[in-house]
Amino acid sequence: MDDKPLLNRLLSGIVIFKLKGKYIQVKPARVEDKAFADFYAQEVYEDALIDGVLTNKDVEQLLLDKGWWSKEEDEKFETLQKNLEQMKLDYYTHFFKEDTRAYIKKSIDTQNKNITKLFEKKQEFFDKTCEYLREFTATAIIVEKNAFFKDGGLASDKIPSNHLVNAFLKESLTEDAIRNIAKGHRWRAVWNCKESTSVFDLNACSLNNEQLSLIGWSRYYDGVYESPDKPNDDIVKDNIALDGWAIQQDRKRKEEEKKAEGEKLLGDGNQDAGEIFVPVKSEREKQNVLALNDAYGKSVLKSKQKQFEKGGSFKENELNHVRREIQMESLRQAKESRG
Repeated sequence: MDDKPLLNRLLSGIVIFKLKGKYIQVKPARVEDKAFADFYAQEVYEDALIDGVLTNKDVEQLLLDKGWWSKEEDEKFETLQKNLEQMKLDYYTHFFKEDTRAYIKKSIDTQNKNITKLFEKKQEFFDKTCEYLREFTATAIIVEKNAFFKDGGLASDKIPSNHLVNAFLKESLTEDAIRNIAKGHRWRAVWNCKESTSVFDLNACSLNNEQLSLIGWSRYYDGVYESPDKPNDDIVKDNIALDGWAIQQDRKRKEEEKKAEGEKLLGDGNQDAGEIFVPVKSEREKQNVLALNDAYGKSVLKSKQKQFEKGGSFKENELNHVRREIQMESLRQAKESRG
């Protein structure tokens, strides 16, 4: 698909659509328009509160009270999102195994549908809240002041405001669409000239949400391209695979931070110690210290736990992980002596 029309839309900040047989252009809002829209929308919000319109928190509580939503569904929603993150990582690590990749992709699609279904259930009544009224009002004012016919006439003089707003919102670009623009060669050519010229013919405060999102994703891809662990170009092209790569990089960074924090905590004299016991004062401190273990350290803790669950007392050389280490050292020495 040719990305030139979307790119020009993003560069200009103008959203074009057809309504009642007429072309309508919604131009970038001036800062003073945004300021007035926010002020007026806040007044609408406060009037709605006085009139007894529910807030987001009220709706959340109502859903729980009526049994239309539950704490278990909150936990399920969080679990689904965590599972989705792991599935994206799996998709990345198996990217070049076509059958496995296709299977994981199908599972990701199903997971996204489940997440969307739960989200929509929880959000079912949120278009009746004070917060929604405030947001819709601010958008309506912006669109009313900046929607024009092709001949320059103000569209809101002839078309109801709610029709204009709904048509405008339907034209909103998805995150994937903006991501694809951000890594496309046409946009990269423009973006890479930003040091010598202005990318947008607007002040930063006049940029719309889509333009700000495009800048954010462009900086993200700058980081990807400049990374010492830059992924394969095919992975960069695939948004799910690149998400998986980013998850892997984030986990690797966190592990390195834990290791550095652990080395700082233990001090230079304890770097080569087999085990270090750190006194803690709370459950939170305990979890923070346990998190300093690397993968091997965590496996040792798990091995100890299983062994101690069987009961009895053990000398250090009777612990399973110690016996394994002794066996490995014996095998290593035997191999060296044969060599």
